[in-house]
Parts: sequence; C-alpha cells; structure tokens
Amino acid sequence: MDHRVDVAVVGGGLAGLSAGLRLARGGRRVAVFEKSSDLGGRARTQVRDGFRLNLGPHAVYLGGAGRKALTELGIRLAGGEPVGPGSLAYRDGDLSLLPANLSTLLRTTLLSAGAKWELARFLARLPLLSLDELAGVSVKAWLGDTFARQENRDLLAAILRIATYANDPERQSAGAALAQLRVAQRAGVRYLDGGWQTIVAALSTAALAEGVVLHSSAPVAAVDGQHRVEGVRLADGSFCRADAVVLATDPGSVAALVGDRAASLARFSREAVPVRVASLELGLRRLTRPSHLVALGIDRPFYFSVHSAVARLAPEGLALAHVAQYLGAATPADAGATRAALEAFADRVQPGWKDEAVLQRFLPDLRVSHHVVTASGGGMAGRPSPAVSEMAGLYVAGDWVGAEGLLADAALASARAAAKAILEAAPVASVA
Repeated sequence: MDHRVDVAVVGGGLAGLSAGLRLARGGRRVAVFEKSSDLGGRARTQVRDGFRLNLGPHAVYLGGAGRKALTELGIRLAGGEPVGPGSLAYRDGDLSLLPANLSTLLRTTLLSAGAKWELARFLARLPLLSLDELAGVSVKAWLGDTFARQENRDLLAAILRIATYANDPERQSAGAALAQLRVAQRAGVRYLDGGWQTIVAALSTAALAEGVVLHSSAPVAAVDGQHRVEGVRLADGSFCRADAVVLATDPGSVAALVGDRAASLARFSREAVPVRVASLELGLRRLTRPSHLVALGIDRPFYFSVHSAVARLAPEGLALAHVAQYLGAATPADAGATRAALEAFADRVQPGWKDEAVLQRFLPDLRVSHHVVTASGGGMAGRPSPAVSEMAGLYVAGDWVGAEGLLADAALASARAAAKAILEAAPVASVA
C-alpha cells in the first residue's frame, strides 16, 4: 500500500536507525526500510549456547565520534575495557611482550635496543604529527620514511591494522590510520555486555518511541525522482512518498538505487575497496593460559583476544575468544587454509584449546567496512558527503561517508550529519 512520510531511510543498521531517531526527534515522520528480516546490519549479535557472537571482533572506540553520537541519543554502552598491560606480540612463531607503554617497551624482547630507542622517539613525537599533511601519503610510504629499522615498520603496521582493521598499507591513508590510532590511545576501547545487538535494540526501542515506523523484510528497489527525490519504490511494488531519502547502505546498493542520477556515487561504488577479515570464534570451558588475553601478529596479520574477560559475552565460568586474520583486497583462495592458520595461531596463544572448545564459528570473509580510506583519494576528504549534490533531497550515511571517523564511528557521524542537513533544510525542531 502506498503511503507518505517526511523522510524514508533505506537500511536498518546503526547509520539508518540513528538517522531515523534523530529525524523523528526533530519532528519528522520517518520510515526505515530494512531488506533483512532482522535490524542491525553488521551490528547484529547471534546467541548460541549462551555465547553472544558479534560478526567478528567488535569494539567501541571510547574517544571516537560514534560513542559521542550515541551519548547524544541517550544510548548507554555497558561493558568493560581490555585489561593491560600484558598483551603479547607474535613473530616468527614466538610470543613476547607487546610494547604498549614505556614499561613494556623497556622489558620486551621483541625489539633490539636500537629499535626501542627509535620507537621511543617516535612515540614522543606522535601527538605533534600533522595528520592533514599525511592524508595523501600511504601507510607503506609513511612507514618507510619514518623508521629506519624494519622491526618498527612491522610493529607499527601491526598496530595500525588492529586500530583500523585494514591490511592494505599500499592504499591506506597514513593520516586516516594515525588519526584512528590517536582515538584508540586517547580513551581506549570497550567490549559490550551482550554484544553489539544491545546498541541495535536501544536505537530501535528509542526510534519506535518517537514514532519511527520500522519495516523489516522490506527491500527497496529504487529511489524515485529525477533531479529531486519523490520517494522510494519497494520490491513488492508499493511506493513510499518522501521529501527526503537517506540511503544508509553499502555503495553498491546505493549506486543500484539511483543509477546515473548520481554519477559521483556510481563512480565511488566502482572504486571502493572493502575492509575485510576472516574470523574464528571459540567458546571455551576454560583458558589454558589465563594471562594470555590479547596477542597481535607482527609478521602475520593475526589477532587474538578474549573479549569475555571484561564483557558479559559467555556463560558464567566460560570464555569467548576471537581469532582473526586481517585480509587484503583479494578474497582468500582457500578458506580451509585460512582456518587452519588461525587454529594454529590460537594453539600458540592457548595451547590445547581444542580440548576445551564447546563452540566454534568460522566466518572466512567478513566485510568490516565498505571502503578503506585511501591516500590516492586524499584521506577522509575522498569519501562522499552526506548530502548528494546531484539529486535534491538525497542523502547517504554509512562507514564510507563523510570526513569524520572510521568504522562505526563514520557510520554514526555521517548519520548525524545527514539528519542535521535535512532538519536545517526546512527547520522544524532542533536535533541533538
């Protein structure tokens, strides 16, 4: 049945739900259309045998734009921060102390004395770096220019991988990657009690209370209108008339919905390079090495962390460990080999874990973000703006949109910017 709203939002993930909530609080009639049967997108959490399984290892950056945006909306983030120091570095099959502060830098056997001195000097300069000047420089080029010692190039490459989830140093903007590292250093991260579905539930509940109509299993087939949006047409043939449309979905879907009416988005979709990981989750009766809670691969793009050590994600007395490989642009040729490598890495960190496993879930190719911020694109400036200039009333939001933040930070910040632009175009009420 055809109907009318002020704003139609396509996509029921974090960006779509938060944009819809902001618009409703600004006095707009809003409908959100999600093609899947469940809301949340990549923030969904699956419950299996009492374990809360996110789509891969998730963390909220407490100093980031996403946490700020959620706080504005009244969304609380219950959970815990990783315990440290004591994280491990994995290189050449051996584990050593990861240099995370001055104490661990002095004690680690990962680096030679000369490399420690070089790294200490860099860490002292890090807060003073002009990241704008590094927006168009690749991570690989920056590492080569900054460190004389390969030990430190490998270490910083690994640290930037864990901060951004990206393993694409030839393309990735050093300015954007270092900005994310600063966010992580400034306030740390939090793992959420109950998983990221708690954010989805809180946003959904708040949106419904404000009158937002949430449609699941409602794929949108097209955005109607030529130079100005007229609404969205659903796959079932029904039509929702709207003065504004927010496309809070992936670049490919956006391009399919608007076609050549927004050439800039079609071009971006063709050029976008996703950020991807392979993920192995392990539900364990116990940790065989209780002190080994975090390990970072230095010469291989691996990551191990026991999120349940600080957040309620596992049944009482059990543990949930995440093992991941940061992938490059190419899909792994052999998912079986990838899993075997992750299992071997887990066995190095928690020897004998297979005897303690009560649950395993392997996801060989997860899309973490829809676009790595590139040096060739000028860093954050190369991402599309929320307001689409080619089509009046059309807006985009997501982790690939706007000049602020990476990952969920970008999704939530761009949703805020899109909602603000819509409300300012024809003010009704203020938005948070």
